[in-house]
Amino acid sequence: MHITVRGQGPDVVMLHGWSMHSAVWHDLADALSGHFTLHLVDLPGHGQSNWQPGDFELDRVLKQLASDLPEMAHWLGWSLGGVISLAFSQRFPDRVNKLILLAATPCFVQKPDWSQAMQAKVFQDFSNKLKHDQAGTLQRFLLLQARGSDHSRETIKTLAAQLVAQGPAHAEALAEGLSLLINLDMRVALSDLRCPVKLVLGQQDTLIPQAMVDDALSLNASLETAVIPGAGHAPFVSHPAECMSSVMAFLKPETRHD
Repeated sequence: MHITVRGQGPDVVMLHGWSMHSAVWHDLADALSGHFTLHLVDLPGHGQSNWQPGDFELDRVLKQLASDLPEMAHWLGWSLGGVISLAFSQRFPDRVNKLILLAATPCFVQKPDWSQAMQAKVFQDFSNKLKHDQAGTLQRFLLLQARGSDHSRETIKTLAAQLVAQGPAHAEALAEGLSLLINLDMRVALSDLRCPVKLVLGQQDTLIPQAMVDDALSLNASLETAVIPGAGHAPFVSHPAECMSSVMAFLKPETRHD
């Protein structure tokens, strides 16, 4: 698993979302590296990380992360990276200082008792189309992530450029990562968390309804929340200053960031 380390200060692990890689953090990483030592992870088969069949099995991912990352760190996970961060926090509670779920949810698909989520059919359609048209499926997912944002066109352009720069993830890694999005339900993990946790959502996110905040609070009343006005599913791309301010307010509240 490839991990880029940069900056200085307390350790922060950053996990990207489905189909992307660690370079997607570009602007946010530049801003945070003056305050923290960042560990920018490329998940299996993404970015500069190699791929072997089965590398995206959750148990294997968590063991690899545990082996390659600091014994104690703050964790920041975007989308799929957020739910994997929750799983890591559940498995290794003594290794996570603070956790930020950025445009992430403990459960991406609707359940009888979890309505503020996507229909499983949406992700299943992506999974079916991925087998026959990888490029087109990735493009549709980019559009879905940017939809609703005040800066949707610029967000799509930035995310698309990152995909081109590193090349697409391995096809099997994409399929297994999408399976995690469909099947992972980390609501128990969120309710049992012992570390401070903050949920940061985009107001216009079409993947995670803003109303999910109330359901998350019902699982963990100590959860801190922030909603970035006008942002979609990639708030650190469309609204970098607001995202940076929200992250710093939680990880380093003694430092003002205007």
